[in-house]
Amino acid sequence: MKRKIAFAALLLSPLFVQSAQATEPLRIATDATYPPFEFIDAAGKVAGFEVDFAYAVCKAMATPCEVINQPWDGLIPGLQAKKYDAIMSSMNITDKRRQVVDFSKVYYLMQNRFVGRKGVQLTSDLKDKVIAVQTGTPQDSYVSQNFKAASIKRYVNAQDPMLELTSGRADFTFGNTVQLQKGFLDTANGKPFAFTGPVFDGRKDKVLGEGVAVALRKSDAALKERFNKAIDQVKSSGEYAALLKKHKLDGLLED
Repeated sequence: MKRKIAFAALLLSPLFVQSAQATEPLRIATDATYPPFEFIDAAGKVAGFEVDFAYAVCKAMATPCEVINQPWDGLIPGLQAKKYDAIMSSMNITDKRRQVVDFSKVYYLMQNRFVGRKGVQLTSDLKDKVIAVQTGTPQDSYVSQNFKAASIKRYVNAQDPMLELTSGRADFTFGNTVQLQKGFLDTANGKPFAFTGPVFDGRKDKVLGEGVAVALRKSDAALKERFNKAIDQVKSSGEYAALLKKHKLDGLLED
């Protein structure tokens, strides 16, 4: 009887609970339609810079984790429903998102540009032009607010706006410069297209976001602190720079 009581006391002790929590697997969601940050590789697995970074951060937290693929428009609802513990999917911090989720510290800054067919110039209002964007993103909000004379087509999959360009059903898309360069312009389908107009980012217009971070439930303050410490550790160790080099992103991302 004494042994049972002692074991029960051990199970309830803060040290035991903390140890159990430390080894409990974390589920991290991403929308794997955003190369080179996250995509499905030839083996059918979730891959990319941000996926590798997620696993490096989990290793720094001494916590096993799994990165799972989820549609973009379901990422935040799934987090709130506790289907997973965090989101790492090039999600920019915005005031609107901050109302429903919390964020870790920023781990990279996103820059944005328009892409159109080569030789086609950006006009001031893009009147009568069609802009294709990923729905529910800061880029969607930005073009909606600033190009009201244009027709805006929205898609859940991050690759669909580029498909609309190549099919001729859209005149422009607007998004992350690195993703557009690596995931479209550098491909065979992207050869007839090019960047046009200036660079836009959240430092100039807040609607574009304050930087990419881990999204977490507001109730998970302790997990947020663990992510913050692990992000610092991965960056200071040189592993972050090594991942940038592996994915040919060194010099392309600001942090």
